[in-house]
Amino acid sequence: MPTGSLRLQIIDLLDCAIDGKLTINFEPAANSPGGTLMVVSFSAPGETDFIVENLLCRGGPGTLYRVVITTGNFRPYSFFQLIQEERLNNPSESPVWMVVKPKRVSDITAPAFAALSSPLSTFLNAATMQEASVEDRDLVGLQGEALYAGLGPLRKACLLNVFTKASHASSDGCFSFFGSPRVLRQDRCFCSVDPLMPEFLRQSAKFKSAPNTLHQPLSNFRLEDSFKSRDAHANLQVTFMRHKQTGALCADVDIDESSGIEHGFEVIRNALIDGRTNPYLIRELMILSDPVEKVLAPGYQFFLS
Repeated sequence: MPTGSLRLQIIDLLDCAIDGKLTINFEPAANSPGGTLMVVSFSAPGETDFIVENLLCRGGPGTLYRVVITTGNFRPYSFFQLIQEERLNNPSESPVWMVVKPKRVSDITAPAFAALSSPLSTFLNAATMQEASVEDRDLVGLQGEALYAGLGPLRKACLLNVFTKASHASSDGCFSFFGSPRVLRQDRCFCSVDPLMPEFLRQSAKFKSAPNTLHQPLSNFRLEDSFKSRDAHANLQVTFMRHKQTGALCADVDIDESSGIEHGFEVIRNALIDGRTNPYLIRELMILSDPVEKVLAPGYQFFLS
């Protein structure tokens, strides 16, 4: 029976090689004769380009396969591929960008405090951290480099996600209205904001009004308007709150996945940790919004278990 070959480039969202064993399943699509079920594996550290040979196919028009790529630390990726005889077939999707499984992330490597952009380091230097819950106690009194070091991987990832998204044009660069952090968690940032920020978002074509019902204000604050960026995925939401006595304005800022994003036949939704948004998958969704230019890559990398 005739055979053909397939060239593949398989990488993570930062264009790096996938560590560990890659398994690729080839299953003939329904009503596409000439092929057979085939499974191949690669274990080549540092390699990104692969060639699968001797794929059975129908002569002439070829055979349509459903290709499924799996590996331990990443979500499966699927696509359809026509294999034609006696040729090295070019992939219907290239490169194949794999999305990490958040539970496989054991730690992150992030920029040093000295390497942070001036707006972010200024933001951290101005911190007035408070204990809104027991989980916030370890950060009370910290500022600047000490605060950044004390965040740990999940809270640091969330901070870098929020800074990157809020600084980007898709959020109208609204980070410029942020004042100082008060509470930093793995899924959100409470901070003081410029009193002009609500009207800025109200007038911005990049934002729309949003319900505030899922947000809890800080103690002695009352909720006000909430706005969400108009992205299809990885939306920035800013929910304002005002102090009942002083009138000081703060905001609860978070990023969610909205309706999820389709990637390799799978709709990816955020994997929650104790009911909270997982910042590691938010990173993946931000990069997926532009995987070529990576304009929303938040500048940290994963250590995978």
